[in-house]
Amino acid sequence: MRIRSFVSCLVFVAMVICLAIADGLTSSAFAQGKPGQPIVSAEEQNMAKAIMSAPDAAAKLKAAAELIKKHPKTVLRPRVAGALADQIAKLTDAAQKVSLAQEYQKIFNEPSEQELIVPVLIDGLAGANRPDEAFSVGAEFLARNPDSLRVLIGLMSAGADQAKRKNPKFVEQSLKYGSRAIELMEADKKPANVDDADWKQYKTEMLPGLYQSMGILNLAKGNRAEAKARYMKASELVPSDPFNFVMLAGILTDEYQTEAKRYQGMPDGPAKQDELKKVQAMIDNVIDATAHAIALSEGNAALQQIRQQYLQDIESYYKYRHNNSTAGLQQLIDKYKVVAK
Repeated sequence: MRIRSFVSCLVFVAMVICLAIADGLTSSAFAQGKPGQPIVSAEEQNMAKAIMSAPDAAAKLKAAAELIKKHPKTVLRPRVAGALADQIAKLTDAAQKVSLAQEYQKIFNEPSEQELIVPVLIDGLAGANRPDEAFSVGAEFLARNPDSLRVLIGLMSAGADQAKRKNPKFVEQSLKYGSRAIELMEADKKPANVDDADWKQYKTEMLPGLYQSMGILNLAKGNRAEAKARYMKASELVPSDPFNFVMLAGILTDEYQTEAKRYQGMPDGPAKQDELKKVQAMIDNVIDATAHAIALSEGNAALQQIRQQYLQDIESYYKYRHNNSTAGLQQLIDKYKVVAK
C-alpha cells in the first residue's frame, strides 16, 4: 500500500493558482492588494513562474529554493511546498525521491511542510531498501508529532513490505503504528488541513488497506487469529477485493486441517461427535471463503496460480460435505461473482 497525499486536491488548486500568477492572470489583484488580501510582488510572481516552467522536479526544487531564500514569508510558500511535495512523491526512482525529499527538508523546514515530505522520504527509503533509515526518520518525526497519520501509515506500509520480504525486524513497530492509524481514522480524527469531503473519501480508500496490511503483519508475527480478524474486517469494508478472501481461505484451511487431525486422534464417544460438528462447520467456512476467492480472482493475473490450486481444493471439500457431489458448487462461485459486480 503506497502513501496517498492528503492534499492532492489542494495541490491541484495550488498549481492552477501558481500558473495563473505566472501567466499574469491575477497579477493585478495580488500586486495592488485588495482589502484583506496579501500582496504578491512582481518578483515573487516571476519566481513562481520560474518554478512552474522548470522542466523537472529537481529544477523546480532549485527554483523554489531561490524563492524561499529571497522571500521566506511569501504567501505562495504553502502552495509551492504542497505542489513540490506531491511532485516528488510521484517519482518512480527511489534514490532520486530520497535525494530530493532530503533537499526539500532543507528548504521547507516549517512543521507543516515537514509533515508533507516525511512520508515521501519514508516511501523513498523503503523503496531503496533502506528500511532502517526509513524507520529512524519516521520515529524521530513521530516523537514530536505522535498523531501524524500519514507518517504512521507510511511506516506501517514499509513494515508490511518488509514482512512480505521475510524480514520480521519491523513487525512489532509496524503493528503499533498501524493500530494507532486505525484508531485515529475510526475516531474521525481528521487532520486540520483536510476538508470533510476529502477526509471521508480518504477513510473509505485507506481503511481497508490498513486492515489488510495489519493482517500481513500479524501473520508475520505468527498471530493467525488476529490476522484472520483483520482480513475479515478488510473484506467487510471492500467485499470485492480478492486478496482478503485468498488470505482468509488459507488461514481457515490451516485451522480446519489442524482441528481435523485433532478429531481423528480422539477416542470414539460424545466428545468426538461434538468435535465432528465443529470440524464440519469449519470446512463450510473454508468452502465459502475459497468460493469467494475463486470468484473474485477470475482474470487477476497475479492470483491465477493460487486460484487454480483453490479450484482443486474446493472440489474435494465440497464433495465431502455434499455426498461426493459437486452439484451447486459452480452456482456458489457464480453467486459471489455477482456480488463483486
